Amino acid sequence: MDFAHLLTDTYAIVLLAVGAAAFVYLALSYGLTFLRMGIVKEADSKTDTASGGGLPSVSVVLVAQNNADMLRQHIPGLLEQDYPNYEVVVVDYESKDDTEFVLQLCEENFPNLKRVKISENVNFFHGKKYPLAIGIKSAKNDIIVLTDVDCEPESENWLRSVVKGYKSAATKIVLAPTRLDAKPGLLGILERYDNRVYHCQFMSAATLGHVYTGLGSNLSYRRSFFFENDGFIRHYLEPYGDDDIFVNRNGRKGNTEVVLNPDSMMKKDAPGTFALWSYMRRQRVMTRCYYSFIQRIRIVMRPLALALFYAACVLMFLEPMVPWVLPVALLVLKLLWQEVCVWYGQRRFLLKNFHWASPLFELYFMVADTILAIITLHRKRCNP
Repeated sequence: MDFAHLLTDTYAIVLLAVGAAAFVYLALSYGLTFLRMGIVKEADSKTDTASGGGLPSVSVVLVAQNNADMLRQHIPGLLEQDYPNYEVVVVDYESKDDTEFVLQLCEENFPNLKRVKISENVNFFHGKKYPLAIGIKSAKNDIIVLTDVDCEPESENWLRSVVKGYKSAATKIVLAPTRLDAKPGLLGILERYDNRVYHCQFMSAATLGHVYTGLGSNLSYRRSFFFENDGFIRHYLEPYGDDDIFVNRNGRKGNTEVVLNPDSMMKKDAPGTFALWSYMRRQRVMTRCYYSFIQRIRIVMRPLALALFYAACVLMFLEPMVPWVLPVALLVLKLLWQEVCVWYGQRRFLLKNFHWASPLFELYFMVADTILAIITLHRKRCNP
């Protein structure tokens, strides 16, 4: 097939250049995000996690507000960890249901439970940053592990696995994975896929030294580090981001580690309705105005490259001067490489068969994330 005539058509050359550049960027993105998550290995830790020797004392901290049913379901998994010396600090924040009663019963059976009661609304700020800060202040140990009331460890060795991230005194923050426990159906599939992609993006970036966020459902940092960096004080007025903004402002290549062992996985109840899931995703986007300009550029580059890639392929099909084999070759190569990378990535998070539908999900989230970005355009600037 003769391609010499392409050199005389500027429009065709531009289409090929855009399509090829977008393809290269997407190929690198899939490799560094999904493939890397599937093949990267954790560095060996000097901590003896088998016998318990040398394991540091740990404080697990969470906030409950009218969550009696969730506590009944999930807190036993936190209190029955195979770990020699740890406490679970639960901040009961203005609960009006049976939360206090449930915690009292747990205190009778689990001496490692510490309950912090906040009866009056002395929080002049929105969100859970104030009660969470009180819980961290009340903790007696330097290593803090944060989670949510709707979460439950996948393993009794969860704490051991998370603590493995503290490989040296230089480690201040440890990022660990969370799996959404979603119901069967299309919404559940979308929730799980979105959760996995989000994890692959921020955890792979962290392994490359580009730390920009974390999830409070499975996050650890040193108590001393929290107070040395003023905790949440500089962004108390922001109702969201007790995890996201804190990690973004304080996480660095030299002080942040990622744990990927299956035992380090936390299971979290999925929102369950499209409205609640959309609200959760909107919260994630609202705090991006605190990110640096480079971090925000990195986030939008992949959906932008995806849109340019498909637009270029469609226009090449419509352009008579461009042989059909070129856009077809680009599409086939892109889809095959994507399948391989996503397959490797899903193995890390114990998922199956997500790679087959990943191109369709990718297109859906390209549109959905664009709509989210437009909705939050009014937040052009956040507090420094």
